[in-house]
Amino acid sequence: MEIKRIPIQISPCPLIEAVVDFRFQSPLPSDAIFGIIYKCFQGEFEKEIEKLPILQLPEQIRVQDPNLRFQPWYRLKDKDFLMQIGPQVVSFINLNEYVGWDTFFGRIRSSLNKIQQLDLVEKILRLGLRYINFFDFDIYKRINLQLLMANAPLAAKQMTFRATLATGSYLTNLNIVNNAVTRRNGQQKNGSLLDIDTYIEKDSLNVFADPGGLIGGAHNEEKMLFFKLLKEDFLAELNPIYGG
Repeated sequence: MEIKRIPIQISPCPLIEAVVDFRFQSPLPSDAIFGIIYKCFQGEFEKEIEKLPILQLPEQIRVQDPNLRFQPWYRLKDKDFLMQIGPQVVSFINLNEYVGWDTFFGRIRSSLNKIQQLDLVEKILRLGLRYINFFDFDIYKRINLQLLMANAPLAAKQMTFRATLATGSYLTNLNIVNNAVTRRNGQQKNGSLLDIDTYIEKDSLNVFADPGGLIGGAHNEEKMLFFKLLKEDFLAELNPIYGG
């Protein structure tokens, strides 16, 4: 199925979390990286620093365990954004109402410029863009994805679909759950999650030189897959707005 036009905006927007993360290699000691980054960004975020649960583990385990290697250790926050920092990862998260791609990417690009000037990143190994969407109904009934059992559509009260897809130069982890629980504005809600995580991994990614190309490319692939999944009548209910 080909998409002729991609909306620039839909309403209501189902997005509950947008994340861009960078995994990198640095010649600096693990315990020095947070202090350097925090000093550079402390004026942009609240003064309170949140220590993440991984810090309860001994540092030797945190550093040597490959499953923990790219986990963040600290979190900074302001009204709409979180910044998570680890010895080999930095991630930027848009919480609450989505501010839109232009604003979100502008914040990321500005932050990358600052990090580049710190001269602590030897090379970037992975770039990821993840969008998590929430719907208060069974999403399988409204998307262009059909699971069959004995040649008949499969319907289940609880169903999870996971796949890793090749999307252009990127890979995408697609995760769809129709019986999920989330919290919005302090309230628990039941519904479906449509989770799209688009990423690229290489020995070295030149993100600093071309943030718009690499991050924008991931964003385009994510949008293409998202709108390809939506049935036409469902998309129409989301009041799509198209560019000129």
